[in-house]
Amino acid sequence: MFRSLRLQYCTNCGFGFALPELSEEKLNLFYEQRYRAKDSTFYFDSTKAPKHSYSSVRGSRHFAQLMLGRAFSEFNKGDNFLDIGSGAGGSFRIAKALFTQPSLHAIEKSEGTKEYNSKYFQAYSHDSLCDFISTGTKARMLLMSHSLEHFRLSDLADLFSEIKASLHESGVIVIEVPNVDLRIHKDIRGADTPHLLFFTKQSLMLLLDKFNFDVLFIDTCGEEYITQSQDRNLMSGSFFLRIKHILKKQFNRLPMNIRNIIRSLNRIIHGPKQYIHVRLRENRIGKLPQQSYGGNRTCLRVVARKNL
Repeated sequence: MFRSLRLQYCTNCGFGFALPELSEEKLNLFYEQRYRAKDSTFYFDSTKAPKHSYSSVRGSRHFAQLMLGRAFSEFNKGDNFLDIGSGAGGSFRIAKALFTQPSLHAIEKSEGTKEYNSKYFQAYSHDSLCDFISTGTKARMLLMSHSLEHFRLSDLADLFSEIKASLHESGVIVIEVPNVDLRIHKDIRGADTPHLLFFTKQSLMLLLDKFNFDVLFIDTCGEEYITQSQDRNLMSGSFFLRIKHILKKQFNRLPMNIRNIIRSLNRIIHGPKQYIHVRLRENRIGKLPQQSYGGNRTCLRVVARKNL
């Protein structure tokens, strides 16, 4: 259903969106049954205990996000932490390490995640923000890590209204999205599906201002983009990289289930090597991509508070 969509973007601020809009019923069904299915790139087995990541805790995305959020909030013992789109629960593991006895809450549509969150992280799962609000609970910190881009354009007004109702008066929201400026990144960005919204630093600030949020911090983060000119220089200077470029094009033509199998094998083979790379980078320069900010990087990270 995503193949039928086309992308449009604002030439002034770079904000992008997919059209025509998919129905809420179709999207809910996709996230409930297909997004975490066995033949999906995003699959994880919710019947098994979570495995420790190869990367160090300090090098993880969630560690950087929650440390940044904590710099702008007072997270006290027993305060509520809410993750919209919690996935495999990586943020809960970090929250337990950083905060004192946090009360953990999740909004995740995929089948099996309620039991998974409860069993392995003692987190409460909610069907929606409205469900969370109905309990009378307020979040001291609300995380949206690579989930905002999955919403439709027409969802945004209700979404941020519900986020406001979910947040404690002194609470903060930490948002991370891909940094995709379709004016300059359209030829070098990663895979889009199932993303429906595309943000630049300027457009994300405008969005939060529109819905009456005060931006406390915003910057690019994560790995740096390789520009087209850098890519051309690499390709012209290395026979191996030229072959790799050709193979990548052929890979993108393979059926989805074959590509998912290859990606899974690649994670198994290269996981230990990535761990070694992260530790060497940490030891040699004391700087990790997830804690690096500024420049032409692949993600945007923001901390905001609702205006009272």
